[in-house]
Amino acid sequence: MTGLRIGAILVASAITMLVAIGTAGHLARMQLSAPYQMVEVEPGRHLHTLCEGPVGAPFVLYDAGAFGIYTDGWWIKEELKQDHRVCLYDRAGMGWSDPVPADASPHPDWHVADMRRLRAALGAEDAFVLIGHSMSGLRLHAYANSHPNELMGLVFVDAARPQTMNSERAQQFLPWAKRVMSLSAGLARVGIAGGAAFMFPDELNLPPRQKRDKRRSIAAVSHHKATRAEIVAAFEAPEDATWRIETNAQTLQVAVYTNSTDGGSNGPVAEAAEQATGYGRVRSLPDESHVSLLNRTNAAKIASDVRDMTKREQQ
Repeated sequence: MTGLRIGAILVASAITMLVAIGTAGHLARMQLSAPYQMVEVEPGRHLHTLCEGPVGAPFVLYDAGAFGIYTDGWWIKEELKQDHRVCLYDRAGMGWSDPVPADASPHPDWHVADMRRLRAALGAEDAFVLIGHSMSGLRLHAYANSHPNELMGLVFVDAARPQTMNSERAQQFLPWAKRVMSLSAGLARVGIAGGAAFMFPDELNLPPRQKRDKRRSIAAVSHHKATRAEIVAAFEAPEDATWRIETNAQTLQVAVYTNSTDGGSNGPVAEAAEQATGYGRVRSLPDESHVSLLNRTNAAKIASDVRDMTKREQQ
């Protein structure tokens, strides 16, 4: 019985500590103003955005994965900002950005429209390179399918491909994802998710400010709700949705970064792009994790591919 009591005390203490740390992180985040520019994309609605690099240089936009915010593309920005105009942003509802309008569904096509609104607000009118991690792959394909003429190239970083999301897999995945995301929002509400986030290892070795911002975002209930809404909207899209069935990505320059030895889900896209455009690269890095593919070492490799893409377009 003594052992059970000790175990119960240890568990209760751990939970209390997580709640305290998470609550402190969440309160600290609420007290902070947005660290970078709030760009108005629609009347009264803003996206938190950081752009660096020479104005007029080739434009690059980084779109984070399901749980990601601007911080995830930090090292890509650092590696490219000398000769490219690089923008990182928080999608609607994430980080410091205003939420998705109540009458909108945050499916990939909606977010593509929001990227276009952001580019217009920034005055970025020329063709650009779009980089995306994880579930952002759905949005990269959506952009390529709807507005390929606006893109100079695509970089998929361990990114999803909509053509691999058949209805059977979606039916199996979606109920599980809804439960997990509802649970994570509940844990964030009582402070546990935020506390756990402050104990996670930083695989990207981010600067102190960005590390804090990343962990504070996990403490926010709104962050988890926005992620859940995005996942549900993507997987509930009909199978004949344009972004699912077209494959315009393969008509563009494409680079794929994956920790899979077979090239991952977008490997075939890169192979087709090589035939269509002369530029389709697959970078298999099996020793990396899903997150560490964005570390500074790999960001330098991504930057090299982006430079190759923009140089080819300028020739």
